[in-house]
This record gives sequence, structure tokens and C-alpha cells, in this order.
Amino acid sequence: MFSLIPWPYRILAMGLLCVALFAAGYVKGARAEQLAAVAADRDSMLRVVKIERRQAAVSNAIAVAHETGRTRDRLVYRTIEKEIIRYVANPARLVARLDRSWVCQHDAGALSGLPDTACILDASASDFTSDDALRVLVRNYEAAKENERQLIDLQAWIRAQGALEAT
Repeated sequence: MFSLIPWPYRILAMGLLCVALFAAGYVKGARAEQLAAVAADRDSMLRVVKIERRQAAVSNAIAVAHETGRTRDRLVYRTIEKEIIRYVANPARLVARLDRSWVCQHDAGALSGLPDTACILDASASDFTSDDALRVLVRNYEAAKENERQLIDLQAWIRAQGALEAT
């Protein structure tokens, strides 16, 4: 039966069969590669979602701890402020006016700058009393404590986030 088909047609038929088999294998391989890429993308997205959830949990825990500490600090400083008011309200206590030089030096220190020379030499009494200075100092310490708490909590958050990325 094969003798009825001439050689050039047989060779052409064999070539077409080879091309068809190659094309079928190529298409099947490309499809398998696409499925593998989709699976890898899905796995990657699942890992990202898991990491983001763990990061959110860490962020939430740090935020709760931070707010708890802030509330505790506020309570402490409000108590100190009440004690200052009680101390200041004592009628037997002598209230002193601060000289302008002291106020100038304090302001320069608080602002991390150099005081004005003319201000330093002014020894006249200012409008501020020692009670005012006490209140300001307590507020400054409260602000410094708040900054310290923010920095410590930020460092804890960064360390916790770094630990999550390492896992």
C-alpha cells in the first residue's frame, strides 16, 4: 500500500507529522509553564498576605502598648500637676518673680540655641514666677517622656518587623 504513495509525498507527510508533534508538545509545554507561573504567583501572594497580617498584628500590639503607656504617663503627669497646684496654692509659700536673665537662659536651653546677650544682662524681674517655671518644667518633662516613649516603641516596631521578614 505504501508503494502507491510516491516518495516526495511520504517525506512531506512525515515532515508534517513531525511539525504537528513538535507544535503539540510546544503548546502543551507553554500551557504547563503558564500554570506553573500562575501557581507561583498565587503562592507568592499568599505569602505576602500572611506577612502583611503578621505585620498588622505586630503594629496593633505595639500601638496598644504605646497608647497604654501614654495613658499611664498622662495620669502620672496630671497627678504631678495637681500636686504642683496644691503646692502653689499654699498661702504660706513665698512666690518669687524670675529675673529676665533666667527666663532667657531657660528659653535658649529649651530651643537649643544661644541666648541673646542683651537678654542675659537684663536682671529685672519678669512676669513669670517660680510657680510658672515649675509648671513649664513639668510640661517639658512630660513632652520629653512622650518623645522617649515614641522612640522606644518605634524601635520595638522596627525590630519586630525585621524579625518577621527574617522568618
